[in-house]
Amino acid sequence: MNIDKYFHTTFLKEIGIEGQKKLLNSHVLVIGAGGLAASSLLYLSSIGVGYIDIIDNDIIDISNLPRQIIFDEEDVGKYKVDVLKEKLSKKNKDSHINVYKERLDISNASRLIKDHDIVLDFTDNFETKFLVNDVCLSLNIPFVISGVSDYQGQVITVIPNKAKDFKSIFSTLPINIDEKYKKEDQGVYPLSIGVISDIATSEAIKYLLNIGELLVNKMVVINLKDNRYQIIELPD
Repeated sequence: MNIDKYFHTTFLKEIGIEGQKKLLNSHVLVIGAGGLAASSLLYLSSIGVGYIDIIDNDIIDISNLPRQIIFDEEDVGKYKVDVLKEKLSKKNKDSHINVYKERLDISNASRLIKDHDIVLDFTDNFETKFLVNDVCLSLNIPFVISGVSDYQGQVITVIPNKAKDFKSIFSTLPINIDEKYKKEDQGVYPLSIGVISDIATSEAIKYLLNIGELLVNKMVVINLKDNRYQIIELPD
């Protein structure tokens, strides 16, 4: 480990050199390679998470670029995971990037999710989020789920057997949630994506290092248009 690279991180007393070593030995799974993932992956790699796996089968479209800040115009038409592997491998050679050019579904979820320390769900539909929820609970793997619509986004962290899970919260909502949060049907403010992504990524890093307070049995909701920041206590 090149300590000079991580000097400002290891200088934090809660992290130190031992904490940096933990990150270098950690395995994180990122599901979805859209806007939320783009910002998150830059930080996961830069801070020195040693093993990062990414699942996505989408191709980069020109309309992605304002939100998916890791991609350039020359990347349009390429598979997102191929570009991510190339760019992140250059970003920090301490991070080992492994990609799956697949769409997560019930047939592959357990195989792809197992053996990770924590999972970050950045998908844009509730069917996949509920699947991630169920599989992570069955495998006893902590996970962070986030989403953004228009100017607003939310983040929740679930530690199996220690927190109310995502599916039990959202499946009782009296709305058609997939219709409400369809990205193709509405605008999305790119900076909301950046803020929510960073909070979700911080949750993963804090869990790996066992520092600070997690959003367990809580949900952070942020609206940048109105500058509203809320932490909602979830009912038992």
